[in-house]
Amino acid sequence: MRVLLTTIAALIVTGFLILTTRIWGLGQTFPEYKSPFYEGTSPMIIVKAETLPKIDEVLKLKPDAVIWVDVRMSREKTAFILSPTHDNEFLKQKEEQQKANPTAKIFIGGKLSEYPWEQINEHFKDTPALRELYEKYPNTRFVLNVVDNVSDVQTAVVSAIEDLKPDNRTLVQSEALVILSSIKELKPAWVYGTSTPDIMRFMSFDSLWILPATQFKGDVFVAPFKIMKRNAFNADIIEEMRRRHKPVFLGPIADSAQLKMAQDFKADGLITEDLPALLKMLEAKP
Repeated sequence: MRVLLTTIAALIVTGFLILTTRIWGLGQTFPEYKSPFYEGTSPMIIVKAETLPKIDEVLKLKPDAVIWVDVRMSREKTAFILSPTHDNEFLKQKEEQQKANPTAKIFIGGKLSEYPWEQINEHFKDTPALRELYEKYPNTRFVLNVVDNVSDVQTAVVSAIEDLKPDNRTLVQSEALVILSSIKELKPAWVYGTSTPDIMRFMSFDSLWILPATQFKGDVFVAPFKIMKRNAFNADIIEEMRRRHKPVFLGPIADSAQLKMAQDFKADGLITEDLPALLKMLEAKP
């Protein structure tokens, strides 16, 4: 009986704490952060691209498209654009060169960030430096998805473009929360997205019924449809982002079902890896 009473008391206390935390969260107010980055047609179309010819194709088809690029780091901290899906190609070549030349120092690490920009650029001949994008496209908005979590990555990203008027056209995104936080300390006027830890925390806190009390320092809720084969968001999370005046960017959108979901949630940004396919799906909608 004593164990039963103790259990009931513990449940009552826990329930009270959860309810108190939820009420506290719902009592918080959030100012709306307005940025020139959000200006233009809505929903904005965000296209993943990694080469200058690909970006040219996208902007020719939709001049106001936002370009999403994966930002990488070389050994000497040159910021460049390349999808992580190409890393194995480069590393495998270096490993093969090392086997063919055992006495040479060729295979020097298992990450691209351990190799000089000269070697990376020589291998991926159409891979641009981050600075090139801002120089060539002075009126284009970019989502900088910073991939490599290396020391001083924040300084490398900022110094690469800070003299090219990036403030109104830069959204920083990363899976790593520490990258977002460190760059934001240097450039608070830029717009910031959502890390993987943020998304996992939202889902966990929502399951505990205390989502309104969750901290989120980003400016935009950026989420794929799945993370580790699990849903990355739900209606509660989208509603909470709206309460906090956070724009919602969803994708990449792979099919009409995902497009419908994004439209049902009134997403402010539609992310795609295939602009013609997305535009075709949008045209097909009644």
